Amino acid sequence: MGMTRALIIAAALASGVSTGVFAADLLPPPPLVEPPPPEFGGWYLRGDVGVGVNQISELRSTFSPTVLVPAPQFDQYSIGDSAFAGAGVGYQFNNWFRVDVTGEYRTAANYRATQSYANIFGLPCGLRCYDIYSAQHSAAVFLANGYVDLGAWYGITPFVGGGVGVAVNRLNDLYDLSAQPAGGFGIAQDATKTNFAWAVMAGLAYDITPNFKVELGYRYLDMGKFETNVIGCIAAGCAGERQSFRLASHDIRLGFRYALMAPPPMLMAPPGPLIRKY
Repeated sequence: MGMTRALIIAAALASGVSTGVFAADLLPPPPLVEPPPPEFGGWYLRGDVGVGVNQISELRSTFSPTVLVPAPQFDQYSIGDSAFAGAGVGYQFNNWFRVDVTGEYRTAANYRATQSYANIFGLPCGLRCYDIYSAQHSAAVFLANGYVDLGAWYGITPFVGGGVGVAVNRLNDLYDLSAQPAGGFGIAQDATKTNFAWAVMAGLAYDITPNFKVELGYRYLDMGKFETNVIGCIAAGCAGERQSFRLASHDIRLGFRYALMAPPPMLMAPPGPLIRKY
């Protein structure tokens, strides 16, 4: 009898332990937590090409005090678009902040303006007479830039940034041609001026490889205020005019970045517990 009771108790205990183990095996595994990307920093090279939609504003003229120009005004003015190409070197401090220095050349853009003045001299041009101006503007821009990367999703990283530096503006072949039949012709010597420049930008970067990224971005670039040399007339009676205007551009850029050191490999999440099925 005692032996039978002991066997019954042992069987019950074994059944309880087995049931507990089986129940534990049915518990869901803990969720897998993907580790954050490792912090990465280092030097990189960059290059950019793009198109700048140039704009001018605050167009003004100043005249020699010895020459009367009655009621002058600009009736229209414009500047064409530019292509540009640049390169630079930078340093990435961590996954979200980087800086670089860049230089770029911007191709010549056509500057055009039409200015009129009141006809108090009896010229054959109606109530107002007109002068037409043309020139070529080009520039070299050097900036120190900082960027904030806003996280990565499927290899795509949005970013914002800003930069400060200088713009070396150049205006070539400035001509002044009178539109009225009486004629008149003026020309100014080529002018170069270095201005403070600043920029704000935003865009998307895409990982081609761990070392190589391509970027598509927008930049607003302010290239400062420019003043021409004196427009001298071929004939007598020149007004001794200088023109000034502010230059800016809306840029669309396609670029690349190449890291000189490869990022560290991603850490893999630990495997979940082994689940037995019965």
